[in-house]
Amino acid sequence: MRFAEGGRALERLAGRSGGRAPRPPRRWRTLRAGPDPWREAPSEAPDQAWLRRRGPSLVRGGLQQGLLFPATRVFTAPIVEGADDLAHAPQPAVIAPNHGSDVDTPLVLLSLPHSWRSRTLVGAASDRFYRNRFFAVMTGLWINTFPFDRSGDGRGIAAAAELLRDGHNVLLYPQGTRSAGTTEGFRSGVARLCVATGAPLVPVHVSGTALIMPKDRGLSRRGTARVRFGRPLMPRDGEEIEEFLERANEAVAELGGRGRDGRRTGRG
Repeated sequence: MRFAEGGRALERLAGRSGGRAPRPPRRWRTLRAGPDPWREAPSEAPDQAWLRRRGPSLVRGGLQQGLLFPATRVFTAPIVEGADDLAHAPQPAVIAPNHGSDVDTPLVLLSLPHSWRSRTLVGAASDRFYRNRFFAVMTGLWINTFPFDRSGDGRGIAAAAELLRDGHNVLLYPQGTRSAGTTEGFRSGVARLCVATGAPLVPVHVSGTALIMPKDRGLSRRGTARVRFGRPLMPRDGEEIEEFLERANEAVAELGGRGRDGRRTGRG
């Protein structure tokens, strides 16, 4: 009896009343702390090669001439030098500008002669512009792009080499990303592509765009941009990738009026 009375006293102290046990919650709440590690990452969209057919190409030409290029001219007031010399340059080729802004691509395309622009495909970062089909179609329709894998495993270079074999020019940024208008940080991918395929490299220097449309920001101001095309560089017999990369980097830097050491050259 004493034990029973003691047990009931403990129940009263614990807050139980009427002898009923508390009901468990009907639904457990799930707390999320970051992305699900077991969920597969969304796959990138494939190359939209159908956009290179005649119909989409005509639509792209109308969009570029009617909207994209006029808007680019309004914001950049471009000064173009050396484009006429490309009339007798060999194609297909690798077009290699320095990269300071997202406006560089339409600026270089409008600066190219039509005979070059109509054969030129732009390597667009697959992790940025091909993250879904909508972005892939819009980018390809306006700019005429192909997905370029920047992971470093060689898939991007292989895709560009196949396009060169099919007779297309490819526009690739040797720096791999926007770099505030400098000519430093050239990566070896473009040089590896030219040495492997024998394709000429057209050095291009773009200046002024990093102020007009800075990295990770929208159009901030109107200004004047300058695009300079240099003479094509042909890979020499037995030339190493690093040697060709050095020549390409030096050619782009000299077009900008500075050598690799940062000193002013005769141009500019």
